[in-house]
Amino acid sequence: MTAPASAHPRTIDDLYPGALALTDQLGEVPSRNRLMKEFKIGVPKATELRERLIAGTDRPAEVDTAPPPVDPWDYAEPIGPEPAITDEEVRQAVAEAQGGVDGHPGQAETDEPDQPRRRWFRRQKRAKASAQVPVDGHPGTPPPPAPASAPAPAPASAPADAAERKSLIRIRWGVRLVLVLGVAASIAGNVLHARDEFISQVISAWSPLALLLTIELISRVPVHSRRLAVGRWAATAMIAGIAAWVSYWHMAAVAARYGETNGSQYLLPLSVDGLVVVASICLVELGGRIATAAKR
Repeated sequence: MTAPASAHPRTIDDLYPGALALTDQLGEVPSRNRLMKEFKIGVPKATELRERLIAGTDRPAEVDTAPPPVDPWDYAEPIGPEPAITDEEVRQAVAEAQGGVDGHPGQAETDEPDQPRRRWFRRQKRAKASAQVPVDGHPGTPPPPAPASAPAPAPASAPADAAERKSLIRIRWGVRLVLVLGVAASIAGNVLHARDEFISQVISAWSPLALLLTIELISRVPVHSRRLAVGRWAATAMIAGIAAWVSYWHMAAVAARYGETNGSQYLLPLSVDGLVVVASICLVELGGRIATAAKR
């Protein structure tokens, strides 16, 4: 049973006959939610009306502990445009504001249950923040990102490393010339001591020349295996020992033949071999430092 809509709020006396008829129809005192739904009244009136029905009947009352129903569509946003307010709604709102509830001004009485009102408006989307244009010299503005294809900036020590590498390369050329000079002196002593035959001179010049080539390979070719490095140094030491032994006696004999006496003929070969050894060590060390500078 639904009461007709009225612009004025209905009292408990007006609602009581309809509620009593509903009680007889159901055979029990209706719940507060049923009264709110049938008569379109709020929670206070529904509670008072139900208490009056319980007091006026001998039927046992049911304890209503269920919360008021909540329409799931109360919080749904409308799809269509915002509806316009009609003149009837305006007049009803003015009448409720002037009359109030039970003679209390400022409290408007509505026939709707005490539920959250529907908000008939469309939620506006937030405007995306516009990207700030970076300005040179503006405080707080981050620098623009570098392009993906742009190369990474070189470190500050790159020019110093390049200059150091060039300097080491020039020094290596000087050390290489010193090594060539010592090997040339050793080859000359071996050739002068050999017979006046081409094959004999080639054989005598081979050991200093093999030492020069070995040192050049060690200084230029890096090795990443410890076993290979040990084997290479062992072979180099063997070649250097053979070249030193052969060249020493050949140069000592040549120095004695050309007038060196009192033991000087035995000391001159040592100066040549010592120069070759020092130049060889310096050349290997410079090769390692140049490779390290190139990696940096």
